Amino acid sequence: MKLFLIGLPGSGKSTLGVKLAELLNFEFLDTDELIVKTEGMTINKIFHQFGEDHFRKLEEATLKQLINLDNIVISTGGGLPCFYDNMNLILSIGFSIYLNVSPEIITERLYAVNDQSRPMVKGKNREDMLTFLIQKCAERTGFYQKANLEISEVTSPEEVVKLLKEKKVIF
Repeated sequence: MKLFLIGLPGSGKSTLGVKLAELLNFEFLDTDELIVKTEGMTINKIFHQFGEDHFRKLEEATLKQLINLDNIVISTGGGLPCFYDNMNLILSIGFSIYLNVSPEIITERLYAVNDQSRPMVKGKNREDMLTFLIQKCAERTGFYQKANLEISEVTSPEEVVKLLKEKKVIF
C-alpha cells in the first residue's frame, strides 16, 4: 500500500506523513527531500539554476521511481499532482489523501517559522505569501480534489488511520 499526501506547500503533509508512517509501521518518504538528495542541491537552487519546468520533470521522474514500493507514506511536493498527469498516476498506484488547509492558515504557519528553503516563501512578506497561496490554491484545488480522501488541518493522524480502516484501505 502506498499512501500519498497531497496539498498546498505548508499544509502539513510531511508532519502528518511521519506520524502516519509510525502508526502504520510504514516507511516515510518526502519527494522534495528525495529530489534534494538525488540532485545534491536545494529546491531553491534547482528553481534558480534550471527553472520550474526542470524541477517538475524531476518530480515526475521521482514519482515513477516509487511505483514498486509498498507499505510507504509519501509526502508529495505541493505542485507534484498538478503536472504531467501525475495525479492520475498517483490514483492508479496508491491511495491519496488531500490535506485541505486554507491559504490563511498556511501563511500564518510559514510566516511564523520563516522557512527560507521554500521557493514560495523566499523574500515574501505575509501579504505577498497569502496572495501567492490563494493563487496556487485556485490553480491546484481541482487536482487535489481528485484525491481518495480529503481531510483538514484538525484531523489527527489517529483519525486518519480510523478513516483508512473504515474505507478498508488498511486493515
